[in-house]
Amino acid sequence: MRNIFDQYDQQENRLTHALTCALDAEPKLLDNFVKWVTGKSSPAKRLAIVEQNLPGEESVDDADEAHRRGLPDAWIHDGEQWSVIVESKIESRLNADQLERHRRTAYRRGFLDCHVVAFVTERPKWNCPDATVLRWTDLYCWLLQQHGSEWSRRVAQYMEVLEAKLVGEGYLKSGTLTVFAGVPFDKDTPYNYFEAKRVLRLAMDKLRVRTDLRKGLRIDSTGSGRPAITGTGSTSVWDFVRLSSAKDATQFTDYPHFTLSFDRGQVLAPVIIPNAMKSEFRANLLALGPERFEGVVSECLREFRTSLGKVAGATPWMEVVQRRWNRGLRAEPVIDALLRFDPRTAALRDGKNVGSVKQQREWLRTAYEVIAKRRSNIQLAFGATFPYDRCPIVRTPEILDHIANAWLSCKPLLDAIMSSHN
Repeated sequence: MRNIFDQYDQQENRLTHALTCALDAEPKLLDNFVKWVTGKSSPAKRLAIVEQNLPGEESVDDADEAHRRGLPDAWIHDGEQWSVIVESKIESRLNADQLERHRRTAYRRGFLDCHVVAFVTERPKWNCPDATVLRWTDLYCWLLQQHGSEWSRRVAQYMEVLEAKLVGEGYLKSGTLTVFAGVPFDKDTPYNYFEAKRVLRLAMDKLRVRTDLRKGLRIDSTGSGRPAITGTGSTSVWDFVRLSSAKDATQFTDYPHFTLSFDRGQVLAPVIIPNAMKSEFRANLLALGPERFEGVVSECLREFRTSLGKVAGATPWMEVVQRRWNRGLRAEPVIDALLRFDPRTAALRDGKNVGSVKQQREWLRTAYEVIAKRRSNIQLAFGATFPYDRCPIVRTPEILDHIANAWLSCKPLLDAIMSSHN
């Protein structure tokens, strides 16, 4: 069924329509909005809103006609001389002359106390002292703060849906409409590719600029990840972060790297030791031998216990996979063998089993043996998993702190492999 806000073809118009519908339906929300964008309370008990139109004129149903006439996207007024004019942009650029034309139009119509507000994905580089320029993400955060407002919740949800659609269509090339507010999946909200892709993009934007990851792991905060997040028919989406030492690498698989994955049941945050990594890194890994390899994993687990040991549901995780691609690298690979286990099965603390995890050191030894004697495409992953059903913090913004800590816990293994580059 078509969303009630989808009444226009242009995406800017859809967002403005959603906002004006909500403000018109809920006077208290309108009052709060006015105070937010102007810094002052509204001067009248009841304000009027017109969309793609001028106060006192008949409605313009044709969006192209409204654009040709240079009409504001929305106009809030008191019927006398006070008004707020709203201009909306997503991919198109904000023009200072357009904002000034709106102001002059308001003056000609007797609105001498006029406030001009523009919503954009990215702030312009030029200064506009006579207008308030806000990002769509600012609006999204404001909507989330309007507790008890059903209409603000509807608009925020619509922004999430629209953003997922725009990202999927390749329309939203820079900036975002929303901010990362957690991974929304659980038994009541099952995994959805488009929503997962939207949230992954927001999460990776936040993680790439974290100071603790730049300093602790030397990640490349300016580098890009996957050029396209594919997987419409898949059960997961993922992206990666490069190390700064891999900045000029031809293939990101030449170096270990960190990935973030959302699948139908969990968030996965491992370091990936790829099959195709440089021979010097593989030599460093094999030079450890099985005993020192176990010792390095134990160091990682100590880091995990310190930073993630009290996070409900968070679990250390290791995987060795043998795979091949029959239909190109963008297609789902064929999994020929998979060993996935909790590495605490091999790492003991004070000679005792760790919590409810029973000792079975053969899993870790088998993992090392497979890597050491590989004759096929073998990838090693080590990190943490955050299951949706056992880790409620996944659905909050704080999950990013724990994802970062999961990556940081992998540092002993990364250092052992990258010893010649440290």
